[in-house]
Amino acid sequence: MSFSPDAEIGREEAPQSLRPLAARLLECQLARLSRANALIERRLAQGLHHLHSGSLYRRLGYVRLGDYLTERPGLSLRRCQKLLRTERALHDLPALAAAFEAGLLSSSKLQVLAAVATPATQELWLARAQKLTVRQLEDQARAARTAASESEATGAACNDDAPDVLITFAAPGGVVALWHWALDLVRRVAGRQEPAWRCAEYLAAEFLAGAPTPGPSSPADANQFVPPGGGSADRGNSQLAGGGDQSSDRRERDERNAPLPPRPQRDAAGLEAWLEATRAVREALRSLGAAADPDVIISGRPPEAPDAGEDVNPWELDRWLRSLVRLRQSLAWRQGRLLRTLAALALFEELGFRRLEDFSTEVLGMSPRRARYLISLERRLELLPLLLDAYRRGLVTWCQTRLLVRVARPGTESRWIRYARDVTVRRLEDVVTSCDIALALNDGAAGGTDDAPLPPREPKPRDRPRHTSAPDLPVLLSTVASSTETPLMEYPPSGFVPGAGQPATRRISFFAPPDVADIWHAAVRAARTAAGTHLRDWECLVLFVHAMRQSWDNPADTDWRRRYRILERDGWRCRAPGCTSRSRLNVHHIVFRSRLGNNDEENLVSLCIGHHQAGVHEQRIRCLGSAPDALWWELGPRPDGPPLVRYFGESILGAGERPPGS
Repeated sequence: MSFSPDAEIGREEAPQSLRPLAARLLECQLARLSRANALIERRLAQGLHHLHSGSLYRRLGYVRLGDYLTERPGLSLRRCQKLLRTERALHDLPALAAAFEAGLLSSSKLQVLAAVATPATQELWLARAQKLTVRQLEDQARAARTAASESEATGAACNDDAPDVLITFAAPGGVVALWHWALDLVRRVAGRQEPAWRCAEYLAAEFLAGAPTPGPSSPADANQFVPPGGGSADRGNSQLAGGGDQSSDRRERDERNAPLPPRPQRDAAGLEAWLEATRAVREALRSLGAAADPDVIISGRPPEAPDAGEDVNPWELDRWLRSLVRLRQSLAWRQGRLLRTLAALALFEELGFRRLEDFSTEVLGMSPRRARYLISLERRLELLPLLLDAYRRGLVTWCQTRLLVRVARPGTESRWIRYARDVTVRRLEDVVTSCDIALALNDGAAGGTDDAPLPPREPKPRDRPRHTSAPDLPVLLSTVASSTETPLMEYPPSGFVPGAGQPATRRISFFAPPDVADIWHAAVRAARTAAGTHLRDWECLVLFVHAMRQSWDNPADTDWRRRYRILERDGWRCRAPGCTSRSRLNVHHIVFRSRLGNNDEENLVSLCIGHHQAGVHEQRIRCLGSAPDALWWELGPRPDGPPLVRYFGESILGAGERPPGS
């Protein structure tokens, strides 16, 4: 759509003529971007289907689909699962697939129809979708299901918005460090990289297993109590974003009937809204190359997936998926930029919607959760122009960007971008978490400041011709765990006086499903009942962590640590680059024993059974060098070309850097 934002606007125009014009401009551009994004996601789903159905990611050196998605295209596993579900449904519903390809069916309506339509009823449901809104269509789909399948339909429909309960509370810096250590402990116990809300569920359940049954009270009652002298330090107790004890239907009704938030003041003629809208469109549609132009994506057919025959080339499929994700990422930033302007000026009201969520669902086919996230990410990237440019151009992936916004500052963002492009996402997450811990611990130090952290210098092959020691993170999680000098790690923790006023300068926040939030609040009530006084949320967390540590950690068992010294050294996780596995770990001989390899620690490394048996021994990855810090890795080797990627430790190597003797 062509427009001239600099055209002269007469002063005599009515106030109503400019705000609707700005709203229609944003709506038009957002609709174009959403249409282009839908086409990209359909092609992406087809490629992911080939990748998943044939487990082709294993030939590229990855054991888990989630690890591949994180390290290579930078796509979340949850989003991939949603795309795969839709693709499988459309395979049996050609009428819906054709309507979606033609732009006659939005993504939101497609999700509803894919869960309820059958090959015999798809035409009927398609006709209904043309006349009904998304909410009306959801109501009819829910009514059409039997009682036995209704819960399944509700779960599928709400999956994109779950988890929807925000648990957040203030805590001292030392407790934030303890929280990160607890996450690491729970993940070691669980054997996989669990999200924060799942770790919180384990902590709460472990505490409840040995706690007395609390008296009846509601989470809201427990959180509303403020002890004398607590003041603002206790103001940040748990907050429920969607009502933790309500059903999804009730929360939805409450959201519809809730009072509208205060709207920004409007200028008399709507001129500011028009200027801001045109500026946002101008920025969002700035050229990123012909391939990323929305009109090119809509008018021309995006490149088809590589041949889906019996012998699909996984290396070519990887290249194709990454190119599609870069296009999707550029469209996502553009959508976020325009959505932020639409929300800030409340222009969705000019289009007949009470809330931004209604507009995004009905017009754009976008879930409210995704709309809110795109706005939030764009708001944070606005303060980091170099990172913003790298993100929209695809130089850093979404998985890297969500970590970089936590540590990058205007003066350090270029260094962090270079660092993120040179290491695995797993290593980047470790470093960012370590920086968070360092800043939290620095709060309690004399003269502690919130200085901008810098990325560490990763070892290079030329720096380490021989084995020395692994590079330290700014603050090691193991230091927080094993140090007897850390007061909160003692039992009972020294300096821990329930109810005493202590400065809480940081926040611990995570989203959780409603049932997990109920378990968390039940554990908080149990901790307060056992203590006989009102404990703040962070004080309850300290008790949860100590209960988990007493049950699962073995800090003083020297025989146990000697037996598992290699797993201890490697942090109880697979050392293959990008792997998040923490279960079924094997100790691998870098030089095979059949080739006279010894049992020295330099020749031993921890690998998950997938990378050990199905990786190294099936020649899908190569591991050379000496442990723990001078290891060369090749993922996805192939006979007719270079491997997918080479690593030294967790640093990505260039094409000319090869392991010695290769």
